[in-house]
Amino acid sequence: MKTSFVALMSLIICSIIYPQASLNSQYALSFGIADNFRLDKFNFDIAAKKILDENHQLRLFLSPSITSNNQEDKNNGSNYSQKNELLDYSLGVGADYLWILIKNDEINMFGGTGLIFSFGRYNKKISTVFNNGTYINSEISDPSTSIGIRGTLGVEWKVTNKIGIYSEYLFTGLYSWSKTENKNSINGADKPIEILTSSAVGLTSGVLFGVSIYF
Repeated sequence: MKTSFVALMSLIICSIIYPQASLNSQYALSFGIADNFRLDKFNFDIAAKKILDENHQLRLFLSPSITSNNQEDKNNGSNYSQKNELLDYSLGVGADYLWILIKNDEINMFGGTGLIFSFGRYNKKISTVFNNGTYINSEISDPSTSIGIRGTLGVEWKVTNKIGIYSEYLFTGLYSWSKTENKNSINGADKPIEILTSSAVGLTSGVLFGVSIYF
């Protein structure tokens, strides 16, 4: 509901700035927000499209994603207090080749496939203080890199010749590799750093709501 409201407000503003025109468009800029958008967790797509012809488009995109969370537990019923700090961010770049599957005067269905390359970092700090004065600090750092193939299926409503509002379903197959470092200390004395190298294959999916401006 929140993302739908944002997309609708963006549509109204863009419609005022860019009045309807009859010229054929060759390029487009689009901005899409994921359906699980929150202030502490958001991801979106910024894309530029080249209109090749009536049925084919080439899209270059950026996909930033950030998650942050700070929590502090001071339960009087336990013998310790704990503070957690989390920061998880990534940036994806890539290109999609799009086809217009069903064409109408105002509503078009599109699909496509493309490549994506992304890099990011996961950081988590945990500070625990016990009632007897002992304190333990832990820090997990996990930089990662991914490459994969993504597909999309969506619908766009051309409100004017210059403005479109769209929704699309994205699914991505990724091969990722990372190097995790785990640092721990007790009362200020550092323990040996634990390092783990890993790789994995995964599948992600999500929905974007957005606005396109055609030129």
